[in-house]
Amino acid sequence: MSLWEPFLRPTLTPSQIQDLRLAASKMTGAPRRAFQAEMTLKYCRGSARLAETILGWGGAGVVVGWRVDRTGS
Repeated sequence: MSLWEPFLRPTLTPSQIQDLRLAASKMTGAPRRAFQAEMTLKYCRGSARLAETILGWGGAGVVVGWRVDRTGS
């Protein structure tokens, strides 16, 4: 891992970003937050702020999804 890797943007194509946004838009509530949290971990190195910037998702929803996943409630 290079020194600059944490600062580089993920390499998602515009088509992939559109697909992730579409998938999230088809869900509501807890399933949506869980999906957003999982995709943020996978594609945005776990950064809610980066998910906000790239995917247009609210960071608060992503954080709630992580907390529910960790605690189960």
